[in-house]
Order: sequence, then C-alpha cells, then structure tokens
Amino acid sequence: PRCIDQKFKRCPPLPTTSVVIVFHNEAWSTLLRTVYSVLHSSPARLLREVILVDDASTDEYLKEELDRYVEQLQIVRVVRQRERKGLITARLLGASVASGEVLTFLDAHCECFHGWLEPLLSRIAEEPTAVVSPDIATIDLNTFEFSKPVQNGKQHSRGNFDWSLTFGWEVIPARERQRRKDETFPIKSPTFAGGLFAISRSYFEHIGSYDDQMEIWGGENVEMSFRVWQCGGQVEIIPCSVVGHVFRSKSPHTFPKGTQVISRNQVRLAEVWMDDYKEIFYRRNQQASQMAREKTFGDITERRRLRERLHCRNFTWYLQNVYPEMFVPDLTPTFYGAIKNEGTKNCLDVGENNHGGKPLIMYPCHGLGGNQYFEYTSQRELRHNIGKELCLRAGAGAAELGECQFRGKPGRVPASEEWDLAQNRLIKNLASGMCLTARGKHPALVPCDPTDPHQLWSFT
Repeated sequence: PRCIDQKFKRCPPLPTTSVVIVFHNEAWSTLLRTVYSVLHSSPARLLREVILVDDASTDEYLKEELDRYVEQLQIVRVVRQRERKGLITARLLGASVASGEVLTFLDAHCECFHGWLEPLLSRIAEEPTAVVSPDIATIDLNTFEFSKPVQNGKQHSRGNFDWSLTFGWEVIPARERQRRKDETFPIKSPTFAGGLFAISRSYFEHIGSYDDQMEIWGGENVEMSFRVWQCGGQVEIIPCSVVGHVFRSKSPHTFPKGTQVISRNQVRLAEVWMDDYKEIFYRRNQQASQMAREKTFGDITERRRLRERLHCRNFTWYLQNVYPEMFVPDLTPTFYGAIKNEGTKNCLDVGENNHGGKPLIMYPCHGLGGNQYFEYTSQRELRHNIGKELCLRAGAGAAELGECQFRGKPGRVPASEEWDLAQNRLIKNLASGMCLTARGKHPALVPCDPTDPHQLWSFT
C-alpha cells in the first residue's frame, strides 16, 4: 500500500529512459509481450525508446517480419549483431545507440507491472550512482501466469554470491531490515541478478559499462556488482518496482564456445576485483585455476587501469562493509582437495544434492573437486564448502554432513565437528574419540585402529 501512495517529485523531474532488450531466437509471443508491457505500463514522457538488440537470431520471423511489425510502434526499433557474440556485447551495442538519460535493461521474457518505472527513475534522480533492480516476480514457465505482488509483509530477497562465484538469492538479513525505514526503502544488495536493472547512462559509462572482453554471458553480473560497490556506487533492489520474469529450468541457448567461457569470465573478474581472495575461488574451480596459471583469460590491463582511475576500494572493504554476513574461508587452509582412502582407493564424496543431513559416500576419485572437495581448516573442521558451508560431523554411527556451526570468531567449533588429522593418517573426531572408516555402506565412525587401511586417509 505504501508503494501505491508514493509521490514522485516534479522537481527535479524524473529522467527519461531507453529500454534495452536483448534477444536471441526468442519466441514471438514472449518478445512482444515484453515490448507491449513496457509500452502499456510506462508514462509516455518518461519512455524515450525501446531498443531491441538481436544477438544474431536464426529464426526467420525475427528478421524482416519483426522490423516491419515494430514500425507501427514508432518508438520501438531493432538493432542487430551480425554474429552471435552474446549478452554483454549486445547490451553494449544497445547502450551505444540509446538516447535516454537512464538505461533500463530487461530480458526478452518479462512483463512489467503498472507503476514499475517511476520508482526506478526516482531513485536514480535522487542518487545517480545507484544501480537499481526491480523486485522480480515469477511468470510460470508452463502457464505464463503472473504471480501478483503481495500487498503486505512480503519476504524480500537480495542477491548474493558463493565462493565458486555463483549468483544466488538470500533472505534479507536483520541488519538490513533494521536500516530500512519502511516498505518503500531501497534494499542494499551485495550482488544483482543482472537481467533486469536501470542505471544512469552517464554513470554506466563512467563506471566502465561492461568488461567487453567477457564472452557470451556468465559472471558479468557479479563483476558489475563488485565493481559498482568497490568504486563508490551502490546496488539496490527497489521493492515498489515489480517486473515479472520467466525463469527457465535450463539455458535454452547453446554456448558457441562451450561453457568454459563462464570460467574465463569469472577469472577475469577475480583477477581484477578480488585481490588475494581469488585463491579461495580458484581452489573451487580447477578449470579457472588452470586458466589463471596459464594466463589464457585475455588482457585485463584496461580493467585494472579503470580500478586505479576510479580509486576503487579493495575486496576486504567490500566483504567488511557490503557483505559482512559472508563467511570467509581460510585464505590458506591446512589441507585442501580430495580425501583418498587407503583401503578402498576411492575418495570421500558428499554424493548428489547433499545440502546437509545425508550420509557421505565413497566414490572413484575424479580429481575435479566438486562433490569431492574438502578443506581442513585452521579451526580443525573438515569443510565441504563450494556453495554452502557444510561440515563433516560425527553422528550416531555414520558420519554426516551438516551446516557448519562455526561462523567466525568469537564463536567456536563444537566438538562433534572438530577433527584431528594425526600423523598416522587417521581422521579422529575429538568429541567421540572415534575414527573415520570407509568400511561398510557409508563412511562411519569406529574405534581407532592405525593398522586398518580403511581408516587411513590422505589429502590429494
């Protein structure tokens, strides 16, 4: 209700916007649903133009037929990339021909809820360094039904990242809930999803737009989030702006160069923005680690220069001030990698989709990290911590994985999660005095026996 009562100042007036929509073989109906919803829900004096950027679509109907169709819509036009270069270069092309004071980027499968535009533009008028996203509602993939915004007490989410540099969502922490005075207040977000957002056009250019050496898509939203925060801007979600988005179960597009482009993009962002913390990421992504070693991620001189020129802060500042809730693993863990068993010659593995609560398994060692990645920390925990922070815990009989209890000092590690990696290669739990064995269906705890090869382990 507070959103509906919001009044926007005439002075200074709200800026005009160019809406940029990138598409690649998008269905005619979803693309036009997006265009019409922008036209129907945006005040005419604020909407300068809608720019559709074609990332080398191959479907015939998206060529001349689309050009002819949008002519009648007057403020809608199509610009095209001849070869498939991906989201990043397509958005840069759209931005380069835009004339509005604000750039609003949308995906090609959205529907804007009435009143979505003014709150975004109003926030940018008030704070030109704010990069603002709408509150994203879900459009059902199968029925295309729009889930309407809730009137009261909506649980908002904000963007985050994990140490494999994957974007995710989290519930707003208490500190941020207390800072916001009411429902209409912007939500400060450590990262943003990157599909739907608005930014002042001059600020977009000032802050270094996108890293144009990143390919196709993947990682560009996390890169931009770190860069905006570290260089004096802010990333926010505006709850009064609601846009529906079709979330697909998997990417319908092919990656022309394979998915290794995502790792390459992530290495570029880690090398420029993350300082020594990049090592935490490299331990979790073998492919990225190899690229960093072999320097096959392209030239980043320009991006490093940008960081210097804008006097950006370091990544420690970002972690302490923007995302203090983030747990920072050991920069140099005592041991890390896969844990191989002497008796079975297999490796300790968390198994598929184990987010805690399930027993572990033994599995042939594959050397790819992933489900076989563990760290022995300075706090004597055995952490499996690529996405979530999960710890090996002594249960009744079986050894299980659970969310780590230790979240940083002044807390301490419960004895059930404390392990002694003795010289004799036993993995001993301090609470029970028992040792980890690979004998049986699942790794379990038994009385220690240094002569039993099934109780002997080594980090590889």
